[in-house]
Amino acid sequence: MQDPSHHSAQYPAPPPYLPSAAAAPVSTGRSHAKLWAAGAAVVSAIAGVASAIAAFSNGSPPPAPTAVPPASSVTAQSQPPAGGTASSAAGSSSAGSSSAGSVRWTGKVVLGLEGIDLSSVPPRTGTSGFGIRPAAGRAGESSMEVKGTVALWTNSEAPTAQGCKDLLATQSRSAVTVAEGDSVCLVNEKSPIGVLKVTATRYNEGSYGLIEGELTTWNLRVPN
Repeated sequence: MQDPSHHSAQYPAPPPYLPSAAAAPVSTGRSHAKLWAAGAAVVSAIAGVASAIAAFSNGSPPPAPTAVPPASSVTAQSQPPAGGTASSAAGSSSAGSSSAGSVRWTGKVVLGLEGIDLSSVPPRTGTSGFGIRPAAGRAGESSMEVKGTVALWTNSEAPTAQGCKDLLATQSRSAVTVAEGDSVCLVNEKSPIGVLKVTATRYNEGSYGLIEGELTTWNLRVPN
């Protein structure tokens, strides 16, 4: 019979049992948050695509980005200087300028028996048959004449205010016969001095013929 202690010495005792460490718990909070964020992004993208498809199906283009309007620019318009010429359909006047010798009015006129008032701006045709000067009338069988205080300009240079003033003061007449192309200096009592450049004569028109021309009046008068 064998001794039991002999077996115990031959086979060593097994190591003591040690409990395994518990597995660390897996945190699920962060994973759930990521899943929710990803899901929200997908839903938003799908909604955007659906809106674009719906807009395209209805024929309306997607809204364009709002453009910022540029700053408006204001262009200042320059005002004419004092004494500048103001144009009109009948002629032009320099109402803002009254310096001696400056142009008072210039434009086309038709001179007839009624005469024309040089003092008004623009000059006005008389309302009666006689009395206003200068006026137009027939001379002889085919010519026309300008009646009033007048003087024919014979200088080769263009008429000037001072030149007409001097001519009227020394060589004025009660009437001068004119033809197309002639220039006549004229005045009526205290009216401004003017010059009429004849452009046409109409012997058979009007009561006693008509004279067409370009009239210029100046801010200058013949002294009494």
